[in-house]
Amino acid sequence: MFPGKNRRERVLDLVEKDDCEAIRGFIAKYSKFEIEIGSGNGHFLVNYARRNPECGFIGIEAKKKRALKIHCKIKNAQLENVIVFHGSAESLLDLLQPCSCDALHVYFPDPWPKTKHRRRRFMKKETLELFDSLLKPHGKVYFASDVFDYYLQVKLLGILSPVFNISSEMIPEDMGTSLFLQRTVAAGKKTHWIVLEKEK
Repeated sequence: MFPGKNRRERVLDLVEKDDCEAIRGFIAKYSKFEIEIGSGNGHFLVNYARRNPECGFIGIEAKKKRALKIHCKIKNAQLENVIVFHGSAESLLDLLQPCSCDALHVYFPDPWPKTKHRRRRFMKKETLELFDSLLKPHGKVYFASDVFDYYLQVKLLGILSPVFNISSEMIPEDMGTSLFLQRTVAAGKKTHWIVLEKEK
């Protein structure tokens, strides 16, 4: 799908954790900056960036093949306000300056449905503490899941948090969609939304 060494070198532009200064330079070009954690095939990321050209976006994708595919979509769409980072969310978030991000998008993360595995879920107290350090005052965390138990977990995190408030449990009107969301709706499943807002 990605033949040729030259193309692979070009596609890896600005997506590795060693490119700290380049990533910060990209962010500095925009007065508003948002992150999607777990971009999948990039459907939401590319369309959201296209609709918001004044905002800079980074999509985080742990799977290299998906990251390469997303980057190709970005280039084909001729978008300059979005890049994709190949690696774990933690490895990118640790590179960023405090209070540099306006919003974080976390859509349909792995629910780890078995009770013994739930400690592996991405959304937990420590994650919100990291989000607190990254977000500007009144920055937001957008979360969606088709797993009710995971939704309740995130809602409880919001209730107990001394920093975040639950500002909405409805899908924002301008949010757009993703292929996973489309499949969830087509399957007749309900999607649960939480929007957390940092107080200050």
